[in-house]
Amino acid sequence: MPEPELLVIAGHDPSYGEQDGVLQGAGIDADREAAEAFGVQALTVVTAWTEQANGRVESLGPVVPAIWAREALLLLSERRQSVRAIKFGLLPSEAAVRMASDVVRRARQRIPKLWVVVDPVLAASGGEELMSAAARQALAEDLMCQGVVLTPNQPEARALLAAANPARADEVTRLEPERLALRLYRHMAGRLEERRALILKGGHGLEDPVRDWIVEADGEATAHRHPRRKGASLHGSGCRHASALAANLCLGRSVSVAAKAAGGWLAERFQALP
Repeated sequence: MPEPELLVIAGHDPSYGEQDGVLQGAGIDADREAAEAFGVQALTVVTAWTEQANGRVESLGPVVPAIWAREALLLLSERRQSVRAIKFGLLPSEAAVRMASDVVRRARQRIPKLWVVVDPVLAASGGEELMSAAARQALAEDLMCQGVVLTPNQPEARALLAAANPARADEVTRLEPERLALRLYRHMAGRLEERRALILKGGHGLEDPVRDWIVEADGEATAHRHPRRKGASLHGSGCRHASALAANLCLGRSVSVAAKAAGGWLAERFQALP
């Protein structure tokens, strides 16, 4: 059997590179870095080109969804014996999200047991919006319900649950992380239940240790704890976490084992920061 590969469909960050001895930056280069840390080759397709400097996104240039979708499907057709998972990152428009859903449906006709990891990139670290309101709605109504592994942080999870249930948006803001994870997971009901999972990433707050909440097919939420590194900052940590998770799924590991491996690897990266 060929070595497992991961198909990454995400945005490009030109600021990726070494800063003070540490690899910083998001997007497909961070995705490739994470996958290779677990011995998995990443094939990359770009959904948007960004201009970033000083931790801010200055401009966003989306690629026409039909173009990147064609690239992705060609790769999947050529490498169907080796690709075990797709990881989606930045999907900046409603058209991009709808196209991602179409790619998932068509890809699973060729690779039925394909894992799909969706990292909902709603905003940049500096607060700049990267996904329109219509795109968030499409993600909540369509792509999230395709039997995917969703990896939001807490602000992203609240925004997606509010988009799915606008009338209960105020209630969503008050949910504790465990209940938030369970509520969002239940909303994801749809096709391929055995491929549905949610990893609610911790770190957005003052909790110590940090807790990642993992919800799988049994519908129970379990916490994976790791120590907080106070004052540390790693641009692109969400990209790395999702791609490390996807890489572990490519290697045949269960969702819970993959999530713990990804969270643990990222925690080690934080501990090693100067």
